[in-house]
Amino acid sequence: MMTPQDHSARRSQLAQHLPKGAIAIIPAAHEVLRNGDAYYRFRQDSDFYYLTGFNEPDALLLI
Repeated sequence: MMTPQDHSARRSQLAQHLPKGAIAIIPAAHEVLRNGDAYYRFRQDSDFYYLTGFNEPDALLLI
């Protein structure tokens, strides 16, 4: 299992590779409606989860 320190290190690595003055905007996955009022089981976006470990829909990561 990944620790918060692992995710923080990954974000730091990404930030080091960004051009000076640039930002990265990485969205989380959205909940997907199946039919009527039923939703598919939520699955977080892999890139977002790799960098944050956060498993909630409709979030944004700004670096």
